[in-house]
Amino acid sequence: MDRLWNRLWSSKVPENLHEQWKDKAKLSFVNSQFDVELIRGCLDKIKDDPKNTLFLQAFLAYQDIVSQLETQNSAEAEIDFMERYVFLFSQISAVDLSVVWTKKIEYPTLSVPRFILLPLVQNALWQGYHAAEKYPMKIKISVFEKIISLDITNHVNHHIVDQKVNDSVENYQARLQYEFGDQHTLIMNSNAHTFRANLTLRF
Repeated sequence: MDRLWNRLWSSKVPENLHEQWKDKAKLSFVNSQFDVELIRGCLDKIKDDPKNTLFLQAFLAYQDIVSQLETQNSAEAEIDFMERYVFLFSQISAVDLSVVWTKKIEYPTLSVPRFILLPLVQNALWQGYHAAEKYPMKIKISVFEKIISLDITNHVNHHIVDQKVNDSVENYQARLQYEFGDQHTLIMNSNAHTFRANLTLRF
């Protein structure tokens, strides 16, 4: 926390902006910790298919993780949580979800803020279009001693004007600014077919 505040104050950002970032950062954290739509979908699936014990166990394990009080986690654990989230989403999705993972984890014990990576996955899953088999969602993550790189692409949902313009993304951007200041880079862009989010965190 000292490192964070020293970075913020040394940048001479107005105090009221710090408070705005802080408030939105809390909202982003809570939205990742307790994703209401995912939880509702999982509970509906359990109600409709109570004999699916594998799914129930996966959901309970997910709930156990989100209920933990730690504010920091290892990069390896955060990636594992993202995989659990994607699995649960795939089970409640109305279409078959295709996700291609590419992982290069050279420093798995790197300490990171909890749920600092998940919002980009949430945005891709909930805002993207997943019915086209030839356009799988792609998640590429690299973890080094001082850097994390996360790159996510998904097929554009043409029913959404702009995938990067919503409250969840706005809150997430505020959290990145609050937690990392100028030690992060987030680039989001799209073309007619693909939306891409590229995040770099420097420690």
